Amino acid sequence: MKFIDIAFGATLAAFGVGSLAGALLTAFSLGFRVFIEALVNIRVIGPVRTVSEWGGIALVSLIFLNNCIPVVLSFLYALIIVKVRWTPPMNPVLRRRLLSAFSLLTGGLLGFFNLGATLMLVEDIRGSSAVDALLRTSWVHAPLEFLLVLACVAEPFRLTLRTRDGDKIANALQSDTTLLLPCLLGLLASALIEVFAAL
Repeated sequence: MKFIDIAFGATLAAFGVGSLAGALLTAFSLGFRVFIEALVNIRVIGPVRTVSEWGGIALVSLIFLNNCIPVVLSFLYALIIVKVRWTPPMNPVLRRRLLSAFSLLTGGLLGFFNLGATLMLVEDIRGSSAVDALLRTSWVHAPLEFLLVLACVAEPFRLTLRTRDGDKIANALQSDTTLLLPCLLGLLASALIEVFAAL
């Protein structure tokens, strides 16, 4: 299986479109900007501040587990779609649409919230200098995280490009689980870099 393929490219494109949409909506909608600020405080800042008091290893664990969520869900979703005996049976066209839609939608949402909306919020609250400082302290771990997560998020879409037969899709998914371990190790390394090297 190729790490970089059409499915990854499509998921990355969705990520880019989502990032742009998140940035624009945050920039031009005051109501949405207030929502994003509250979401960031609840979802990111609050947990990080709390866990930081427990030490660096705890913070690494939090970041690692947070990044693992879309990775694990991507494989779990694909497994449910191809393994569950649906009644009535799911036709191949619907199965392909559900699998590819997951990758594109998840990639878009990751870009929307995790990159576009967040960076625009930082720029709006603290200015471009804060964005520059954030980029300087995340130029290693952030691209690595996005690359590894998107490679796994692309998996449901990847399955639709390899075969149309349900049993063969299940076998392809099983063989592709070899992607999981290196991605998880990479995400762990990324979390360590983020916490202890601030890069």
